[in-house]
Amino acid sequence: MNIQAQKAIIIEQFKQVNDENLIAAIKSLLDYALEKKEKVTEIPEEDQKLVMERFAKVRANPDRLLDWEDAKGTLNFL
Repeated sequence: MNIQAQKAIIIEQFKQVNDENLIAAIKSLLDYALEKKEKVTEIPEEDQKLVMERFAKVRANPDRLLDWEDAKGTLNFL
């Protein structure tokens, strides 16, 4: 069954619901889904390009990477 058919069935079932708590719960789920969808952010093309350039540098010279344990020792922690 495709998504449109599933949505149509759910809509028909929802039309028959009279329980205020159930309606409120469904509304909360829908609100959450909309908020989550709105929070998806696009990564700017210039940032994507920068990351890809850095990957290319690492692929060309993997020795430039530091071991995490070694790098961690050089950081100043308070």
